[in-house]
Amino acid sequence: MTFLSPWALWFLAGVPIVVALYFLRLKRRAITVSTHLFWQRALQQTSRNAFFQRLRHLFSLLLHVLILLLLVGALARPVLDHFIHEGASVVLILDSRARMQATSADGTTRFARALDAARSYAREANDARQFSIIKVDAAPSVVVPFTGDEKPLLDALASAQPTDAAGDIDAALNLASALLDARKGARRIILLSDRAPSVEPRFPLTTHAFPAGEENAAITRFAKRPLPANPETSEVLLEVRNFGKSPIRTSVELTYDGKPLDVKPIALAPGATSLTVFPALTKPSRTARGWLTARLDAADALALDNTAFATLPPARAKRVLLVSKGSFFLEKLLEADATVKFELLTPDAYSPALGAKFAAVIFDGGVPPGLDLAKAEGNFLFIKSTPFPAGAVVDQPLVTDVDAAHPTTRNVSLQNVTILHAPSLAIPPPADGWQFAAPLRSFDNALLITGQRKTQRLAALAFDVTDSDLPLRVAFPLLISNTVHWLAGDEPDALPALPVGQILRNGFHQFGDAWLAVNTFSAAESALQTSAETSLAKLPSAPLTGWPLWQWLALAAFALLVGEWWLHHQRRTE
Repeated sequence: MTFLSPWALWFLAGVPIVVALYFLRLKRRAITVSTHLFWQRALQQTSRNAFFQRLRHLFSLLLHVLILLLLVGALARPVLDHFIHEGASVVLILDSRARMQATSADGTTRFARALDAARSYAREANDARQFSIIKVDAAPSVVVPFTGDEKPLLDALASAQPTDAAGDIDAALNLASALLDARKGARRIILLSDRAPSVEPRFPLTTHAFPAGEENAAITRFAKRPLPANPETSEVLLEVRNFGKSPIRTSVELTYDGKPLDVKPIALAPGATSLTVFPALTKPSRTARGWLTARLDAADALALDNTAFATLPPARAKRVLLVSKGSFFLEKLLEADATVKFELLTPDAYSPALGAKFAAVIFDGGVPPGLDLAKAEGNFLFIKSTPFPAGAVVDQPLVTDVDAAHPTTRNVSLQNVTILHAPSLAIPPPADGWQFAAPLRSFDNALLITGQRKTQRLAALAFDVTDSDLPLRVAFPLLISNTVHWLAGDEPDALPALPVGQILRNGFHQFGDAWLAVNTFSAAESALQTSAETSLAKLPSAPLTGWPLWQWLALAAFALLVGEWWLHHQRRTE
């Protein structure tokens, strides 16, 4: 046993004082009376002043001494040292990952039980035994540096909350070991989690596991994508997995901005996975926020992974300028695209200042006189005529190479496309900040050239689409739509720019005009089984309430004091 405030033991010097006061002889005043008949009790009291007669009420003395000893013990703040033998530096690792939100049958979470254990340790901090707290979520971090004052430790634990993030306990152990490397004396790590780590740290480790319910089903994937044949329509993929040991029958509901879209039943055997596809979801109106939510109707131990989030942003029309003398195919194609609002302009009415006012400018059949790519502003698509030097005309060129990863040619099939004529083009060298590529080629000849300079983009289709059967194929609207949206700055599955730091809560988060959907999607967090090696260890303090020992001593002293007061008024003690 160790005393956190050993200076209080000096109060033990009060024990002899209590004994001396008990044996103190009272000085009586002599009075002459006519008879002793009415003074028998007073005479008996006088006889007790003899030394050996006082021992008849030794219980009263022992009771007073015991009360004093309990008060001194409470002031000295004793602690039991069987859990940390003369530890000088202790690192508490508090697991606050998503899995710690799992609940037991009584509704208590693993994290709440870990907090109670952490408080029991924190109350035993002193100058000789200092504690530090590391919290584990997406990444481990030091919440409280080494201190012997229990107040900052308890304050940090009072504000601690579990997160929705997945994390790495092993990284926290490495951080704890690095902290202890700079310390002297006995050193120890205490892990408050629900399972043992996979690595053994360089310092003694005590693991307190907090098991809870292990039956759990989770949404492990939730994603949407536009249909290649119709970018205005999307399909949604949903994956549900049963991590428990019992079969389940449940359902999943799909909502958009809080309004139900569809409900599908799901039956899963233990360890089984279900894939569900919700087809043909039309893009929402421009006034919608774009919140797509899936909810699994399952009453299991971890409610966090029963909900998943995705964004299906509303259509925002891009302003596109078509500079042409008249093109039936292009005009009909742009009219059919609800995400494009195009304007038609004749070549002689175009001026360079218009380029920056539209998301994309399409030049059909001619390049504006005096166009200088080094100074031009805007995003451009050139069809038939390009601003690049052309070689000899190639008859009936074959499409040999298609870059399926490039945004302009994604999901575009150009097999057996017939092209009558195309000029011979080479990929231009980098110039004036432009970087060029050829996602569509016929052997060494480029049929489609793309270029990018910071946020400015261009594309050049080397042949006249009317000299081919491309407008009669499904690939044509997809190729033009891909190119126009790429020029306008749309990136498939692009994320908005995020501020520095981790997002530790699932749900929808707004950044500027865009919404970002955050999910855990971690099999390691949803699999709630704990290993046999991490059975619940006993904590050092009182097992009933978690009170430290000094509080129990103070409570016992108060109870004895009240009892002694009652016995005294009952004439049982002196």
